[in-house]
Amino acid sequence: MRNPQFWQVLRSAFVDCVSSRDHSHDFNHYRSELLILRVRLFAVLFGLASPVWIPIDRWLLPAEILGSMMALRVVAGLALLSLGLLPARPALWSARLRAALLVLITLLFYLMVELLTGATYTIPSLIGYTALPLLLVAILALLPLTLIESVVLQLLVGVTVIAIHMWLGELADRGVLGLLWVLLLFIGFSLLAQAFQLHLLLLIHRQATRDSLTGLFNRGALLRHAAVVLEDGKTSGASYAVLMIDLDRFKQINDTYGHLGGDNVLRAVAGVLAREVSADKLPGRFGGEEFLLLMGHTTLAQAMEQAERLRSAIAALVVETDVGPLRVTTSIGVAEGQPGEALEQVVRRADQALYTAKEKGRNLVVS
Repeated sequence: MRNPQFWQVLRSAFVDCVSSRDHSHDFNHYRSELLILRVRLFAVLFGLASPVWIPIDRWLLPAEILGSMMALRVVAGLALLSLGLLPARPALWSARLRAALLVLITLLFYLMVELLTGATYTIPSLIGYTALPLLLVAILALLPLTLIESVVLQLLVGVTVIAIHMWLGELADRGVLGLLWVLLLFIGFSLLAQAFQLHLLLLIHRQATRDSLTGLFNRGALLRHAAVVLEDGKTSGASYAVLMIDLDRFKQINDTYGHLGGDNVLRAVAGVLAREVSADKLPGRFGGEEFLLLMGHTTLAQAMEQAERLRSAIAALVVETDVGPLRVTTSIGVAEGQPGEALEQVVRRADQALYTAKEKGRNLVVS
Protein backbone atom coordinates (compact mmCIF):
# COMPACT_ATOMS: atom_id res chain seq x y z
CA MET A 1 0.00 0.00 0.00
CA ARG A 2 3.04 2.28 0.08
CA ASN A 3 3.31 2.15 -3.71
CA PRO A 4 3.24 5.85 -4.72
CA GLN A 5 2.02 4.99 -8.23
CA PHE A 6 -1.07 3.28 -6.78
CA TRP A 7 -2.00 6.33 -4.72
CA GLN A 8 -1.33 8.63 -7.66
CA VAL A 9 -3.71 6.60 -9.88
CA LEU A 10 -6.30 6.51 -7.09
CA ARG A 11 -6.06 10.27 -6.57
CA SER A 12 -6.35 10.91 -10.30
CA ALA A 13 -9.44 8.69 -10.53
CA PHE A 14 -11.03 10.46 -7.56
CA VAL A 15 -10.38 13.91 -9.05
CA ASP A 16 -11.89 12.74 -12.35
CA CYS A 17 -15.05 11.60 -10.56
CA VAL A 18 -15.53 14.61 -8.27
CA SER A 19 -16.23 17.28 -10.91
CA SER A 20 -16.04 17.97 -14.64
CA ARG A 21 -13.46 20.75 -14.20
CA ASP A 22 -10.61 18.65 -15.61
CA HIS A 23 -12.69 16.76 -18.18
CA SER A 24 -11.91 17.44 -21.82
CA HIS A 25 -14.34 19.34 -24.02
CA ASP A 26 -15.05 16.24 -26.09
CA PHE A 27 -15.75 14.06 -23.05
CA ASN A 28 -18.18 16.66 -21.67
CA HIS A 29 -19.99 16.54 -25.01
CA TYR A 30 -20.07 12.73 -24.94
CA ARG A 31 -21.25 12.63 -21.31
CA SER A 32 -23.99 15.19 -21.97
CA GLU A 33 -25.28 13.04 -24.87
CA LEU A 34 -25.34 9.96 -22.66
CA LEU A 35 -26.89 11.79 -19.71
CA ILE A 36 -29.67 13.35 -21.81
CA LEU A 37 -30.43 9.97 -23.41
CA ARG A 38 -30.80 8.20 -20.05
CA VAL A 39 -32.83 10.99 -18.46
CA ARG A 40 -35.20 10.96 -21.44
CA LEU A 41 -35.53 7.18 -21.18
CA PHE A 42 -36.38 7.22 -17.47
CA ALA A 43 -38.70 10.21 -17.91
CA VAL A 44 -40.69 8.36 -20.59
CA LEU A 45 -40.83 5.18 -18.49
CA PHE A 46 -42.00 7.11 -15.41
CA GLY A 47 -44.41 9.15 -17.51
CA LEU A 48 -46.06 6.04 -18.95
CA ALA A 49 -46.08 4.19 -15.62
CA SER A 50 -47.75 7.04 -13.73
CA PRO A 51 -51.26 6.81 -15.27
CA VAL A 52 -50.94 3.02 -15.72
CA TRP A 53 -50.77 2.79 -11.91
CA ILE A 54 -54.28 4.29 -11.53
CA PRO A 55 -56.03 0.85 -11.29
CA ILE A 56 -53.71 0.02 -8.37
CA ASP A 57 -54.71 3.33 -6.74
CA ARG A 58 -58.38 2.38 -7.11
CA TRP A 59 -57.67 -0.83 -5.29
CA LEU A 60 -55.49 0.55 -2.50
CA LEU A 61 -56.68 4.10 -1.77
CA PRO A 62 -59.85 5.35 -0.08
CA ALA A 63 -62.51 6.84 -2.39
CA GLU A 64 -62.27 10.36 -0.93
CA ILE A 65 -58.72 10.91 -2.25
CA LEU A 66 -58.90 8.77 -5.38
CA GLY A 67 -59.98 11.62 -7.68
CA SER A 68 -57.13 13.85 -6.50
CA MET A 69 -54.62 11.03 -6.91
CA MET A 70 -55.80 10.31 -10.46
CA ALA A 71 -55.45 13.97 -11.42
CA LEU A 72 -52.00 14.10 -9.81
CA ARG A 73 -50.86 11.05 -11.76
CA VAL A 74 -52.07 12.47 -15.06
CA VAL A 75 -50.30 15.81 -14.46
CA ALA A 76 -47.06 14.11 -13.34
CA GLY A 77 -47.22 11.69 -16.26
CA LEU A 78 -47.64 14.51 -18.80
CA ALA A 79 -44.79 16.50 -17.24
CA LEU A 80 -42.45 13.49 -17.36
CA LEU A 81 -43.46 12.56 -20.91
CA SER A 82 -42.79 16.15 -22.00
CA LEU A 83 -39.34 15.98 -20.42
CA GLY A 84 -38.64 12.68 -22.13
CA LEU A 85 -39.97 13.45 -25.60
CA LEU A 86 -38.69 16.98 -26.11
CA PRO A 87 -35.37 16.82 -27.99
CA ALA A 88 -32.28 18.61 -26.72
CA ARG A 89 -28.89 19.52 -28.17
CA PRO A 90 -26.01 17.87 -26.32
CA ALA A 91 -24.64 20.37 -23.81
CA LEU A 92 -23.60 19.85 -20.21
CA TRP A 93 -25.88 22.58 -18.82
CA SER A 94 -28.85 21.08 -20.68
CA ALA A 95 -28.06 17.57 -19.41
CA ARG A 96 -27.78 18.81 -15.82
CA LEU A 97 -31.03 20.74 -16.12
CA ARG A 98 -32.88 17.68 -17.41
CA ALA A 99 -31.52 15.48 -14.63
CA ALA A 100 -32.62 18.08 -12.07
CA LEU A 101 -36.09 18.31 -13.64
CA LEU A 102 -36.48 14.53 -13.51
CA VAL A 103 -35.70 14.59 -9.79
CA LEU A 104 -37.89 17.64 -9.07
CA ILE A 105 -40.97 16.34 -10.89
CA THR A 106 -40.68 12.96 -9.17
CA LEU A 107 -40.15 14.56 -5.75
CA LEU A 108 -43.12 16.90 -6.20
CA PHE A 109 -45.26 13.88 -7.04
CA TYR A 110 -43.98 12.07 -3.93
CA LEU A 111 -44.60 15.16 -1.81
CA MET A 112 -48.22 15.46 -2.98
CA VAL A 113 -48.81 11.73 -2.45
CA GLU A 114 -47.60 11.96 1.15
CA LEU A 115 -49.81 14.99 1.80
CA LEU A 116 -52.83 13.23 0.28
CA THR A 117 -52.42 9.84 1.94
CA GLY A 118 -50.71 10.76 5.20
CA ALA A 119 -48.16 8.34 6.66
CA THR A 120 -47.85 5.79 3.86
CA TYR A 121 -45.04 3.97 5.67
CA THR A 122 -47.50 2.81 8.36
CA ILE A 123 -49.73 0.99 5.86
CA PRO A 124 -48.15 -2.14 4.35
CA SER A 125 -50.23 -1.91 1.15
CA LEU A 126 -48.87 1.60 0.48
CA ILE A 127 -45.20 0.70 0.85
CA GLY A 128 -44.68 1.32 -2.88
CA TYR A 129 -45.43 5.02 -2.41
CA THR A 130 -43.01 5.24 0.53
CA ALA A 131 -40.24 3.61 -1.52
CA LEU A 132 -40.41 6.21 -4.32
CA PRO A 133 -37.38 8.23 -3.01
CA LEU A 134 -35.39 4.97 -2.81
CA LEU A 135 -36.29 4.19 -6.42
CA LEU A 136 -35.24 7.70 -7.46
CA VAL A 137 -31.84 7.32 -5.75
CA ALA A 138 -31.36 3.96 -7.47
CA ILE A 139 -32.10 5.57 -10.85
CA LEU A 140 -29.58 8.35 -10.15
CA ALA A 141 -26.96 5.62 -9.75
CA LEU A 142 -27.48 4.79 -13.44
CA LEU A 143 -26.80 8.35 -14.62
CA PRO A 144 -23.20 9.35 -15.53
CA LEU A 145 -23.00 12.19 -13.00
CA THR A 146 -19.97 13.56 -11.21
CA LEU A 147 -19.95 13.21 -7.43
CA ILE A 148 -20.69 16.91 -6.93
CA GLU A 149 -23.66 16.79 -9.33
CA SER A 150 -24.93 13.62 -7.70
CA VAL A 151 -24.54 14.88 -4.12
CA VAL A 152 -26.64 17.96 -4.96
CA LEU A 153 -29.47 15.81 -6.36
CA GLN A 154 -29.20 13.20 -3.60
CA LEU A 155 -29.36 15.95 -0.96
CA LEU A 156 -32.50 17.26 -2.65
CA VAL A 157 -34.09 13.83 -2.26
CA GLY A 158 -33.01 13.49 1.37
CA VAL A 159 -34.09 17.00 2.37
CA THR A 160 -37.51 16.47 0.76
CA VAL A 161 -38.10 13.23 2.67
CA ILE A 162 -37.04 14.85 5.97
CA ALA A 163 -39.11 17.98 5.33
CA ILE A 164 -42.36 16.15 4.52
CA HIS A 165 -42.14 14.00 7.64
CA MET A 166 -41.30 17.03 9.77
CA TRP A 167 -44.40 18.71 8.32
CA LEU A 168 -46.48 15.63 9.20
CA GLY A 169 -44.93 15.55 12.71
CA GLU A 170 -43.51 12.05 12.24
CA LEU A 171 -39.78 12.66 12.09
CA ALA A 172 -39.08 10.98 15.45
CA ASP A 173 -41.13 7.89 14.56
CA ARG A 174 -39.11 4.68 14.35
CA GLY A 175 -40.59 3.89 10.94
CA VAL A 176 -39.43 7.23 9.55
CA LEU A 177 -35.98 6.85 11.12
CA GLY A 178 -35.72 3.41 9.53
CA LEU A 179 -36.71 4.88 6.17
CA LEU A 180 -34.04 7.58 6.50
CA TRP A 181 -31.40 5.01 7.42
CA VAL A 182 -32.23 2.87 4.36
CA LEU A 183 -32.25 6.02 2.20
CA LEU A 184 -28.77 6.95 3.49
CA LEU A 185 -27.49 3.47 2.59
CA PHE A 186 -29.00 3.77 -0.90
CA ILE A 187 -27.37 7.18 -1.37
CA GLY A 188 -23.97 5.82 -0.33
CA PHE A 189 -24.15 2.89 -2.75
CA SER A 190 -25.48 5.21 -5.48
CA LEU A 191 -22.50 7.56 -5.12
CA LEU A 192 -20.08 4.64 -5.19
CA ALA A 193 -21.73 3.19 -8.32
CA GLN A 194 -21.61 6.57 -10.06
CA ALA A 195 -17.92 7.01 -9.29
CA PHE A 196 -17.12 3.57 -10.75
CA GLN A 197 -19.32 4.25 -13.78
CA LEU A 198 -17.83 7.67 -14.54
CA HIS A 199 -14.25 6.45 -14.12
CA LEU A 200 -14.92 3.53 -16.47
CA LEU A 201 -16.51 5.86 -19.04
CA LEU A 202 -13.47 8.12 -18.91
CA LEU A 203 -11.06 5.22 -19.41
CA ILE A 204 -13.03 3.80 -22.33
CA HIS A 205 -13.46 7.22 -23.93
CA ARG A 206 -9.76 8.04 -23.67
CA GLN A 207 -8.72 4.71 -25.11
CA ALA A 208 -11.18 5.05 -28.00
CA THR A 209 -10.43 8.66 -28.92
CA ARG A 210 -6.77 9.28 -28.05
CA ASP A 211 -3.60 8.49 -29.94
CA SER A 212 -1.58 6.19 -27.70
CA LEU A 213 1.75 7.91 -28.42
CA THR A 214 0.87 11.60 -28.24
CA GLY A 215 -2.32 11.64 -26.14
CA LEU A 216 -4.04 13.85 -28.75
CA PHE A 217 -7.21 12.93 -30.63
CA ASN A 218 -6.80 10.09 -33.09
CA ARG A 219 -8.03 10.50 -36.66
CA GLY A 220 -11.38 8.79 -36.11
CA ALA A 221 -12.22 10.96 -33.09
CA LEU A 222 -11.22 14.09 -34.97
CA LEU A 223 -13.59 13.33 -37.82
CA ARG A 224 -16.45 12.49 -35.44
CA HIS A 225 -16.05 15.78 -33.57
CA ALA A 226 -15.70 17.66 -36.83
CA ALA A 227 -19.31 16.77 -37.58
CA VAL A 228 -20.35 18.61 -34.40
CA VAL A 229 -18.26 21.68 -35.34
CA LEU A 230 -19.71 21.75 -38.85
CA GLU A 231 -23.27 21.41 -37.59
CA ASP A 232 -22.68 24.23 -35.11
CA GLY A 233 -21.29 26.36 -37.94
CA LYS A 234 -24.43 25.79 -40.01
CA THR A 235 -26.62 26.86 -37.10
CA SER A 236 -24.61 29.93 -36.08
CA GLY A 237 -23.34 30.94 -39.53
CA ALA A 238 -19.77 31.03 -38.22
CA SER A 239 -16.73 30.04 -40.25
CA TYR A 240 -14.18 27.49 -39.09
CA ALA A 241 -10.54 26.81 -39.85
CA VAL A 242 -8.29 23.81 -40.42
CA LEU A 243 -4.55 23.73 -39.75
CA MET A 244 -2.48 20.95 -41.31
CA ILE A 245 0.79 20.68 -39.37
CA ASP A 246 3.67 18.58 -40.69
CA LEU A 247 7.11 18.14 -39.10
CA ASP A 248 9.98 19.06 -41.42
CA ARG A 249 12.40 16.33 -42.49
CA PHE A 250 10.98 13.81 -40.03
CA LYS A 251 12.43 10.82 -41.92
CA GLN A 252 15.87 12.33 -41.44
CA ILE A 253 15.17 12.67 -37.71
CA ASN A 254 14.24 8.98 -37.52
CA ASP A 255 17.34 7.98 -39.48
CA THR A 256 19.68 10.08 -37.32
CA TYR A 257 18.16 9.76 -33.85
CA GLY A 258 16.27 6.48 -34.19
CA HIS A 259 12.56 5.82 -33.90
CA LEU A 260 12.60 6.41 -30.14
CA GLY A 261 14.02 9.87 -30.82
CA GLY A 262 11.27 10.41 -33.39
CA ASP A 263 8.67 9.35 -30.82
CA ASN A 264 10.10 11.88 -28.35
CA VAL A 265 9.75 14.59 -30.98
CA LEU A 266 6.11 13.66 -31.67
CA ARG A 267 5.31 13.72 -27.95
CA ALA A 268 7.02 17.09 -27.51
CA VAL A 269 5.13 18.65 -30.45
CA ALA A 270 1.86 17.18 -29.11
CA GLY A 271 2.64 18.86 -25.78
CA VAL A 272 2.96 22.21 -27.56
CA LEU A 273 -0.40 21.70 -29.29
CA ALA A 274 -2.11 20.74 -26.05
CA ARG A 275 -0.56 23.70 -24.22
CA GLU A 276 -1.02 26.40 -26.84
CA VAL A 277 -4.55 25.56 -28.01
CA SER A 278 -7.70 26.41 -26.05
CA ALA A 279 -9.93 23.62 -24.74
CA ASP A 280 -12.72 24.19 -27.28
CA LYS A 281 -10.38 23.55 -30.24
CA LEU A 282 -9.59 20.07 -31.50
CA PRO A 283 -5.91 19.13 -32.05
CA GLY A 284 -5.18 15.60 -33.19
CA ARG A 285 -2.67 13.31 -34.84
CA PHE A 286 -3.80 12.87 -38.43
CA GLY A 287 -1.19 10.26 -39.34
CA GLY A 288 2.56 9.73 -39.09
CA GLU A 289 4.21 13.07 -38.36
CA GLU A 290 1.16 15.06 -39.48
CA PHE A 291 -1.20 16.82 -37.09
CA LEU A 292 -4.54 18.51 -37.71
CA LEU A 293 -6.11 21.34 -35.72
CA LEU A 294 -9.83 22.02 -36.18
CA MET A 295 -10.95 25.44 -34.92
CA GLY A 296 -14.63 26.29 -34.76
CA HIS A 297 -15.87 29.91 -34.81
CA THR A 298 -12.54 31.03 -36.27
CA THR A 299 -11.70 33.38 -39.13
CA LEU A 300 -8.73 32.96 -41.45
CA ALA A 301 -6.87 35.83 -39.76
CA GLN A 302 -7.34 34.27 -36.32
CA ALA A 303 -6.23 30.88 -37.65
CA MET A 304 -3.08 32.40 -39.16
CA GLU A 305 -2.19 34.01 -35.82
CA GLN A 306 -2.67 30.69 -34.02
CA ALA A 307 -0.59 28.87 -36.66
CA GLU A 308 2.27 31.34 -36.31
CA ARG A 309 2.25 30.94 -32.52
CA LEU A 310 2.43 27.17 -32.93
CA ARG A 311 5.23 27.38 -35.50
CA SER A 312 7.29 29.62 -33.20
CA ALA A 313 6.67 27.44 -30.13
CA ILE A 314 7.67 24.27 -31.98
CA ALA A 315 10.80 25.95 -33.42
CA ALA A 316 11.82 26.85 -29.86
CA LEU A 317 11.61 23.23 -28.68
CA VAL A 318 14.74 21.41 -27.60
CA VAL A 319 14.10 17.66 -27.51
CA GLU A 320 16.60 15.54 -25.56
CA THR A 321 17.67 12.29 -27.24
CA ASP A 322 20.33 9.62 -26.62
CA VAL A 323 22.42 11.20 -29.37
CA GLY A 324 22.05 14.74 -28.03
CA PRO A 325 19.64 17.68 -28.10
CA LEU A 326 17.45 18.05 -31.16
CA ARG A 327 15.59 20.99 -32.63
CA VAL A 328 12.65 20.57 -34.98
CA THR A 329 10.65 22.86 -37.26
CA THR A 330 7.22 22.51 -38.80
CA SER A 331 5.32 23.66 -41.88
CA ILE A 332 1.67 24.62 -41.49
CA GLY A 333 -1.08 24.92 -44.09
CA VAL A 334 -4.18 26.94 -43.14
CA ALA A 335 -7.62 26.99 -44.77
CA GLU A 336 -10.90 28.62 -43.77
CA GLY A 337 -14.19 26.76 -44.16
CA GLN A 338 -17.49 28.50 -44.73
CA PRO A 339 -20.75 27.42 -43.04
CA GLY A 340 -22.05 24.31 -44.77
CA GLU A 341 -18.79 23.55 -46.59
CA ALA A 342 -17.66 19.92 -46.40
CA LEU A 343 -14.65 19.25 -44.20
CA GLU A 344 -12.91 17.21 -46.91
CA GLN A 345 -12.71 20.27 -49.18
CA VAL A 346 -11.24 22.46 -46.46
CA VAL A 347 -8.71 19.78 -45.45
CA ARG A 348 -7.68 19.46 -49.11
CA ARG A 349 -7.03 23.21 -49.35
CA ALA A 350 -5.07 23.19 -46.09
CA ASP A 351 -3.03 20.26 -47.40
CA GLN A 352 -2.26 22.14 -50.60
CA ALA A 353 -1.14 25.15 -48.54
CA LEU A 354 1.07 22.81 -46.50
CA TYR A 355 2.83 21.55 -49.64
CA THR A 356 3.34 25.14 -50.73
CA ALA A 357 5.02 25.86 -47.38
CA LYS A 358 7.32 22.87 -47.94
CA GLU A 359 8.22 24.05 -51.43
CA LYS A 360 9.03 27.55 -50.17
CA GLY A 361 11.66 26.29 -47.75
CA ARG A 362 9.76 24.82 -44.76
CA ASN A 363 9.27 26.30 -41.27
CA LEU A 364 6.50 28.50 -42.74
CA VAL A 365 2.79 29.17 -42.38
CA VAL A 366 0.86 29.38 -45.65
CA SER A 367 -2.86 29.86 -46.30
